[in-house]
Amino acid sequence: MVADMRRAMAFWLDVCGFTTIMAARDDGKTVDQSPAEGANYVFMILIRDGVELMLQEEKNLRGELQGGPRERPRGLSCTYYIEVEGVDAVHAHMSARAPDRVRAAPKTSWYGMREFVVEDPDGNVLVFAERQQA
Repeated sequence: MVADMRRAMAFWLDVCGFTTIMAARDDGKTVDQSPAEGANYVFMILIRDGVELMLQEEKNLRGELQGGPRERPRGLSCTYYIEVEGVDAVHAHMSARAPDRVRAAPKTSWYGMREFVVEDPDGNVLVFAERQQA
């Protein structure tokens, strides 16, 4: 769930390097393979390194929900663990585009993953990781 789809698109596409599989417009009937200039979207499926991510605009999603989830506050609702190739290059790319979103520099954990942490515009924690050779 994202508060502002344009802001989320800028972050996930431009900063994180995902690409669009499909994007559903707010008219409820048009689906684009990639974002069209000036169009308003309520739902998108993105991909990077085999990881697929679905984004849905908050008002649109809440309209589909029933009961407790419909009223649940948004915010730190999810931690994504995204395994990539070339984690240091991903970090450099993201640090250049959105340094205020990077929360930790890459480091190799005791369990053999080289990782760094980013916070998205909606408060979700993203850990980008790469398995290190033994």
